[in-house]
Amino acid sequence: MEKEPVCGGECLFGKCPHKYCIKAVRRNAEAAAPRHADMEILTGGRKPELRTGKTGYGIAADIGTTTVVLYLYQLDGARCICVKSRLNAQVSMGLDVISRIQFCADHKDGLEKLNDAIVKELNSLVGEALDESGVSREQVTGCVFTGNTTMLHLLAGLSPVSMGVLPFKPLSKFGYYESAEALGIDLPGSRCYLTPCMSAFVGGDITSALLAAGFAETDETCLLMDIGTNGEIAVGNKDFVLSTSTAAGPAFEGAHISCGMAGVKGAVKHLDVLQGKLTLEVIGGGEAQGLCGSGLLDAIAWMRKIGVVDETGRIAAESESRFIGEKEGAPVIRITDRIFITQKDIRELQTAKAAMAAGVLSLLREAGLQAHDIRRVYLAGGFGNYMDRRSAAEIGLLPRGFREITSIGNAAGMGAVMALFDEGSENAMKHICSVGKHVELGSNPYFMEKYVESMYF
Repeated sequence: MEKEPVCGGECLFGKCPHKYCIKAVRRNAEAAAPRHADMEILTGGRKPELRTGKTGYGIAADIGTTTVVLYLYQLDGARCICVKSRLNAQVSMGLDVISRIQFCADHKDGLEKLNDAIVKELNSLVGEALDESGVSREQVTGCVFTGNTTMLHLLAGLSPVSMGVLPFKPLSKFGYYESAEALGIDLPGSRCYLTPCMSAFVGGDITSALLAAGFAETDETCLLMDIGTNGEIAVGNKDFVLSTSTAAGPAFEGAHISCGMAGVKGAVKHLDVLQGKLTLEVIGGGEAQGLCGSGLLDAIAWMRKIGVVDETGRIAAESESRFIGEKEGAPVIRITDRIFITQKDIRELQTAKAAMAAGVLSLLREAGLQAHDIRRVYLAGGFGNYMDRRSAAEIGLLPRGFREITSIGNAAGMGAVMALFDEGSENAMKHICSVGKHVELGSNPYFMEKYVESMYF
């Protein structure tokens, strides 16, 4: 008899697609180890040329705030033989970087719990990948771990608390090797490289993504946008890199949205309007259970286009559109009989997109550039890959004037894979950090001005 699918923690982001939901029992950190969910996480991306001078097997992992992606490679053939991905087990102790730093500050054993969660998660993913591939642990000769500065601190067992208060100093910027044993990773004899970070809020994941996007070797000025809970932006080329981080919030991941959910089975990932009717593209097919970030973006962009939402983001109840309904005395936008969008949901997306758009404009100003000066824009990460660029332009997430926009998928993961094969990639990442400069937006009046302007659709 087929077993009922196990809830993997998707309910932390909204609607749960499983019959038996474990949200009620996840009230303490001991219950916080989400199992594999049927997630649609972008695990590919720009495919770099990989050298094949090494033998054995290697593992590269991108430890994201929301998701963890692990790659198992055969080194002598430069062949990816297994990819594993799931929700980061730390989400029950904080949905974003700031809340996890706060968790460490507020709980005496906070660091221990967050470290334990990610180490167990990585060991589980490693075990699954090796079992499926028929590879022994002894055959794995090296690992590369990338992630934002906080995620790497938590993996290394270093407290991130100093990054939560002025002057926001990390205990380490990494860029060194550690034994798997010291990290608690069950790979005897394996060395693990932790990718270098630029600052407390521009981490190894961005360094890895810039490597994968070719910033270390190009003369052309390019822009990288990693759109997610912790929105990160960088502009530059081989001679200079300006980078920043902006707290976009979890709306792009489907969190804090009434009918929001992660990119799992049952989530609407794309939405269109044909002859006055909504058409939905649902992950895994079947009945729609909720909206993930890209689905929410499409929905609000279309409602703006047909006048259901005005330029301020207000639901125009007076329009008498067939898409407008009511819930608890307030107007809502009806997507299906069970899925709706509230005024608060729209505000969540507005603040997230305003933070990203204002961050881009501020970084361009700092570099003395205009949008037309950018040769190419790289969109990294799952949301950046799946989002409809027309929808992004409709609500102002992508500032106008960019000439070429390219989605490069999980660029952080691809950069980690490059470092797994070639020590020259380690030097390239260190070079990126050496020419990099972090631009602080918190006290930047231009950023605040553009943030307010960017709240409009």
